[in-house]
Amino acid sequence: MFRALVLLLVVLTPVAPHAAELTGLRARLSPELIQQVFPGAEEVGDAEGMPPALPVRIGGAVAGYIFSTRDTVNATGYSGTAFDLIGGIALDGRITGAALLAESESILGRGVSRGVMDTFIAGFAAATLNDWRAVRPDQVKGATTSARMMKSGMQSAARVVSTGRLPQGEVLVPTLDRARVAPATTEAMRRSGALVSLRASYADVARAFTAAGGAPMHQPRDPAAPFLDVSVALLTPPAIGANIVGLQRFNEAMDRQGEGGLTVWIASVGQYPYASTERARLPTGFFEEVVSIVQGSMTVRIVPSMLRALRAVGGGAELDELDAALVFLPPSAGIDPLAPWQLVVSVAGRAASGAASAVPFTVPYVLPTEHILQPPPEPLPAWIEAWQHKRVDIVVLLALLATVSAVFVFQDALVRRPVVYSGTRVAVLAATLVWLGWWAGGQLSIVNVLAFLQAPFTGTPLSTFLLDPIVLMLSAYVALTLLLVGRGVYCGWLCPFGALQELSNRVATLLRVPQLGVPRAVQERLWTVKYIVAIVTIVLVFVAPALSQSAAEVEPFKTAISVKFAREAPYVLYAAALLLVGLFVERFYCRFLCPLGAFLAVMGRLRMVRWLQRRPQCGSECRICETQCPVGAIAPTGAIDMNECLQCLDCQVAYHDEKVCPPLIARAKRRAVRAGVINAEVA
Repeated sequence: MFRALVLLLVVLTPVAPHAAELTGLRARLSPELIQQVFPGAEEVGDAEGMPPALPVRIGGAVAGYIFSTRDTVNATGYSGTAFDLIGGIALDGRITGAALLAESESILGRGVSRGVMDTFIAGFAAATLNDWRAVRPDQVKGATTSARMMKSGMQSAARVVSTGRLPQGEVLVPTLDRARVAPATTEAMRRSGALVSLRASYADVARAFTAAGGAPMHQPRDPAAPFLDVSVALLTPPAIGANIVGLQRFNEAMDRQGEGGLTVWIASVGQYPYASTERARLPTGFFEEVVSIVQGSMTVRIVPSMLRALRAVGGGAELDELDAALVFLPPSAGIDPLAPWQLVVSVAGRAASGAASAVPFTVPYVLPTEHILQPPPEPLPAWIEAWQHKRVDIVVLLALLATVSAVFVFQDALVRRPVVYSGTRVAVLAATLVWLGWWAGGQLSIVNVLAFLQAPFTGTPLSTFLLDPIVLMLSAYVALTLLLVGRGVYCGWLCPFGALQELSNRVATLLRVPQLGVPRAVQERLWTVKYIVAIVTIVLVFVAPALSQSAAEVEPFKTAISVKFAREAPYVLYAAALLLVGLFVERFYCRFLCPLGAFLAVMGRLRMVRWLQRRPQCGSECRICETQCPVGAIAPTGAIDMNECLQCLDCQVAYHDEKVCPPLIARAKRRAVRAGVINAEVA
């Protein structure tokens, strides 16, 4: 069976159909659709540019663009087939609307109504090019993965279409904020570093010259008196400049500054008069000799044409009293306002030889980050967003998988305690049904198998499977345990629909609903049905993909687990009928119809470990386990058919029960006889 399945896949792979080419975007738009994605559109032009987009005109002017994810980024859904999602974007980066024109998602219309997805997509109109926080795929219960992929596709398409079309208002690199105005006190500016100061007394200057081997020209009257008292700020950002010199003077300074220039405000109240409102001092060259701006290896000398005397009037009494000057730096000066720079004030003196010398005093300046516009962060890949959103569920799933692993690792100790074993099994099955299935959406399906099989041929990226962390983690765990011990770990313990069948059958048994046995000969023939269903479903993936989705409806998982029976009547009746039969024949669907179980059984033949214990007497002297096996997986010979075994461990409970297993009962009797003989001899 395994070889035949592989052969069919190899033979049928070359005939996998290519997606049909769509007609031009303009031809796919109806007047109603145009208004839906771009309300108020008066005229829609032909596609232009690469990637193509349709210009939308209102009042004769271009107001934005209409585009398709299919034509721009060819975003694909979970099925590996591209969906056709139409969107509109205004010139200001606002998403005007969106509509889903075509898709091949198996869950839509069969588990989740198309209307739910359409409502979600209509919510894209709450987003902008750089802000999609209002769009939450987790609100689309049952089709979150598809919703994430559609959101991601629309984000990518909008970003691509906007490049070269929308006005360049978006910040692409860190940029000086030349627009924001915000009130701030002098103290607040000092705390943030927007306004910095340096104070040096006569004594400080004398020590600096002594260290340099010279002496200052200015002798101290009072050694503690301030000689240098320098304040510096980059005036260009309005949130700094308007608070230092007032909004009106700031605007005047910006007119003088010019496009792309910078303005530095320098003030002093010390005895060293390098900055003063006395205009006569400005053209003397004093600034040029004393003050400079240094950034890295570059030094900018301050020349008279850069200067304007100005008293601060906006920062309160402290700044109003300062003698100050504005230094206008043209773009050619080469100063990067975002990088650290220094104001250097040279204090004149004499060297030991008597020659003139100078000692520099520096005022470091680093522009606070709040005055720097940062480019919007790259949107997180959709799969990372999914994993972050599912953090709690991931932890719970890991705990559930660890519990199931512990059951198998310590099964010998567990099955020797029937009451503990039974309670553990019911608890795990309940968690599998309620949390894993109904809450976390962790029901594996033949659809998942088909997606994995198609991936190499459709070029589906790994990120597609990463969009659903619960399904991916569960699939990885199942693949690992499949190679170790076979299909039973998933089918017997982690399948939500299987858990629903077993728990409902347990309730039926408590209510004394008669249990019907299936004759061995009939059972062996019915087993083949699920293998046939699996082969047909997989074959249809490559020859008729649309039919394969219909064939996959043999699984009641979407109805009973994914959407919790909130579905059309035929699907609900089908799932209910299977559960009804399961009240009389335990795990009826799992045993005879499940294509996923069939696929896992075939792959499980590669298992490495056989750890279900048997005795030579099994099948010859004793057939208790055969009669107690709930799924009829034990042959009359006593051998366990691992293709059908769900590893519920019921047979292992009987295997270790000294009151049930005849070989153990006989062994106990022999021990009792020997003990009696010894006691008699002693007596």
